Amino acid sequence: MKFLMRHLKNLFLYCLAVVLTTWLIGFVAFCVYALTLQSDLSEKRDAVVVLTGGSQRIETGIRLMEQQNADYLLISGVNKQVKRGVLLKDVSPEQRKKITLGYEAEDTVGNAKEIDEWIKKKKIGSILLVTSFYHMPRSIFETARLNPQLKIAPQPVFPKSFGDSVDWIKTRYAWLLFLEYHKFIFVHLKALWQRS
Repeated sequence: MKFLMRHLKNLFLYCLAVVLTTWLIGFVAFCVYALTLQSDLSEKRDAVVVLTGGSQRIETGIRLMEQQNADYLLISGVNKQVKRGVLLKDVSPEQRKKITLGYEAEDTVGNAKEIDEWIKKKKIGSILLVTSFYHMPRSIFETARLNPQLKIAPQPVFPKSFGDSVDWIKTRYAWLLFLEYHKFIFVHLKALWQRS
């Protein structure tokens, strides 16, 4: 009996070590992926899509559209209390005509649905996707899941404090990456479950 218990304990510790090692390798890979996603802005896309929720996202999306990187802009997940005139007060009337505000999305899945409806209406085949760097992997996955044919070019937004230093590891962004990693795993498992 003691022999069996010892072997079961060793088996448990071995399995735990494998799981933890796999988790750690996956987390490092996720961080590298999130931190290195970047698109070539010399290529024009049909539209820019901004997912609200973080600083600098909307400003980045408007700037990309104004730089002729795209003909249209969708800002998805706008708070219902925010008026169009207030949000776009610094945008020229000519550019405002190209901008659609989406008020329906409340989360990343909702963003994907809002994008899906909008691109079908506009007959759009390629987008520059703008969101925070830590949110980008899951945003790409959810959007591509609904639109496998859509060409998605990621344009992540990084905090101004980011540079070549790794000091960001001591900030809240490390925690946000940690949370997003687990959400990323969950949406993949959910997708696999739905396919089975």
